[in-house]
Amino acid sequence: MTTHYTPFDVFQNFTCTGMELYDLRHSYFGDDGKPLTAHFSLPTGDDLLKIHFSDADVVRVLDELLLSTEEYGIERIGVKPYHFAYRVENSRFFLSQSEFYRGQYREAVHYRFITGGACLDVLTKSDPNFALVRCFVRDDPEPDDV
Repeated sequence: MTTHYTPFDVFQNFTCTGMELYDLRHSYFGDDGKPLTAHFSLPTGDDLLKIHFSDADVVRVLDELLLSTEEYGIERIGVKPYHFAYRVENSRFFLSQSEFYRGQYREAVHYRFITGGACLDVLTKSDPNFALVRCFVRDDPEPDDV
């Protein structure tokens, strides 16, 4: 079995080891589907990387160590050292979904976002949207407290 990784850049292509999953929100109640929004801390600065999918079918967060055991014995093509964002084909995660899901959602894509400590997998038909957002610094007084 061979899993194909297609890396893609997000803005300036942040180094994955300096990033962490900061916040994750997945709802089954959306106007057009099941929206997913994930925020990742960046290696430098106070900004967060926001990734939004308008309709995420299957979502999981997996410790990076467990990811390596899941892929044991599988040839991986296209993996780049310290890379954050991938489209993945023929993964165990995608192939482990039910025949119904794989038949009903043939156009679904597996996106994988790897950080220093965790991996976010998303199976979806929608494209991701990316934005840099300012992180709320907890030590600063809130506007009403000034």
